[in-house]
Amino acid sequence: MKRLLVSSLKRLCLLFCLAGALHAQSTSVSLNGEWRFALDPVGAGVQQEWFKPGLINEKWDKVTVPHCYSVDRRYHYYTGSAWYFKTISGALLPKDGRAFIRFDAAFYQATVWLNGKLLGEHEGGYTPFEFDVTGLLANENFLAVRVNNAWSTTTIPGSKTKVSYQSLNYGQLFPWMNYGGITRPVTLITRPDLYVDKLKIETAPDLAAKTARLNIQAFVRNRSSQPWNGNDLGLAVYREGKKVPVEFKVSGREVGPQADAVLRIEAELAKEDVALWSFDDPVLYQAEVTAGKDVIRVSFGIRSVEVRGTKLLLNGEVLSLGGCNRPLDSPGNGSIDPQSILEKDLRLIKSGGMELSRISHYPVSTELLDWADRHGLLIISEAGNWQLTPAQMADPAIRENYQRQAREMIERDWNHPSVIAYSLGNEYQSQTDEGKAWTKDMYAFTKSIDPSRLVTFATNIVMRTSIKKPEDEASQYVDFISANIYGDHLASLRRIHALYPDKPIYISEFGQRADHVKSEEERVAYLRRAMADFRQCDFLAGASVWTFNDYESSFPGSNANGYRPWGLVAPDRTPRAMYQAWQEEFSPAVVTVRPVGSGQFEATIVARKDFPSYALRNYKLRTGGHVFDIPLLMPGESRTFVIKSGAAAVDRTIALEKPGGFVILKSSY
Repeated sequence: MKRLLVSSLKRLCLLFCLAGALHAQSTSVSLNGEWRFALDPVGAGVQQEWFKPGLINEKWDKVTVPHCYSVDRRYHYYTGSAWYFKTISGALLPKDGRAFIRFDAAFYQATVWLNGKLLGEHEGGYTPFEFDVTGLLANENFLAVRVNNAWSTTTIPGSKTKVSYQSLNYGQLFPWMNYGGITRPVTLITRPDLYVDKLKIETAPDLAAKTARLNIQAFVRNRSSQPWNGNDLGLAVYREGKKVPVEFKVSGREVGPQADAVLRIEAELAKEDVALWSFDDPVLYQAEVTAGKDVIRVSFGIRSVEVRGTKLLLNGEVLSLGGCNRPLDSPGNGSIDPQSILEKDLRLIKSGGMELSRISHYPVSTELLDWADRHGLLIISEAGNWQLTPAQMADPAIRENYQRQAREMIERDWNHPSVIAYSLGNEYQSQTDEGKAWTKDMYAFTKSIDPSRLVTFATNIVMRTSIKKPEDEASQYVDFISANIYGDHLASLRRIHALYPDKPIYISEFGQRADHVKSEEERVAYLRRAMADFRQCDFLAGASVWTFNDYESSFPGSNANGYRPWGLVAPDRTPRAMYQAWQEEFSPAVVTVRPVGSGQFEATIVARKDFPSYALRNYKLRTGGHVFDIPLLMPGESRTFVIKSGAAAVDRTIALEKPGGFVILKSSY
């Protein structure tokens, strides 16, 4: 470990020295790895000045960041303050440059010091934050971070203020663990004095002409003493590593000294250079913007998402899709998402036909969204309002807290083509005046930051018989309705549709706990009944299971082993029978095989036209050593293939494969 640390520090020193010599563009160095760690149960750290350089902590524990102290056996399920310490050597600031320390997330409240100086604080457990450390760096640097994972009636998520509709023991808790720690990566970043802080890329494809327009906002910060006229602002666009010809124009070029500005870049892509992003064909581009000495490169996809009446459309085509909710939880990791777990989960999700997902009650990791961009998933991002009470939704401080966290999520995620919508929260009292005001105001707030995406929220109120007219509930204000429905699906869906006949409906949650039924077969039967109901509703845009995986919780009703077993897969990711049934029910096609004599068979594939339903492009059928390329099948269309056995012991397994190699349906004949 010591050798690795020395090597890492040498690389750090080399990188900073090179940055200074070459006046390089923005660069970053990981601060992950070994840190020192200490609990602070009585809050002595600040009083005893643990943040000051020279603190003797050699006997304190070593941990590896990202780190979740809640699942570390030494501090199991500790709630309160804890400290992280790291020494950074050789961090020489480049000439005409600035330095920043960025945290991708720390749960829940973080206070950060560098070399004894307070950098600042951050509230919110799932979104990124950074501090400017220019002028504070030395040859030896002492970084101290205090993290507190406690919750209250003012945190998001948190406890409820006293309400009549829920008992106090429920109201004090939220239903997932308050996994504390520096749970996502930490980075030391250097930037020139003039740099691009972030890009916002909106794409507008012309589906008829098959061209596309790019609207790019470059958020430029000039920390030099000289104005910048923007004449050297540049744009390059790449697709799969190949440069795409593009002409562009810029408005608002000049940025004064010590000033910030948003430069707007408009560009057009010709027909031959446009390929639309979709969940079955996730084509990615990269935009490279140059401003002075800085270069920033961001991935994006070209696609359109819209609502027309009761239909959700991607690139002009109507969709109705399955999906899931995935609590961020795995044994021994808590809310850290190791690449091995993330990859396994997302492959199971993709192979299970779960293409459209609300996926979490809080912002997911950038790594998850990157995977979704590359492999094709549609994500509804939610900023963390889980059952806030009317009093909380009316509280100006909580509103400000939520808006800050929502802005951090949106600005982090707005270039991901996988993100198609934002959710304003889950199961709040949307029939109250406070709930309606929250929805109306936060809808406007969200659209003011990113008007290119749809906005919704997950309601468990709208289907109730007490809701008599559209004005009785907050779903009147959003682009499509998301509803958590547990039982009586058809009647609930018809009631919602009668209230809002011109809006699509997405079932953001449905499912059964594995321990609330006599057998897994009972859960499978529930799924099939629910699907029969869904297929009678042509206004249904999607349905997501609660949940993909089991998750730990202190919420009342959790099992003695600490889990709430709602999952299609067990905590160790072993698929249950419900997962196989889900694959079958949420396949976009039905495959049947029948013998036709002489050892031959006919395999017929029919694209569903009820639910789920979408066009099948570049799918394959695999059986008996044969691979059949399936031509474009629109919903309701079919194709038959002849399987010639050729051998006495032919493989009698048939598989339907999506683009990307995901097997979504497998059976024997």
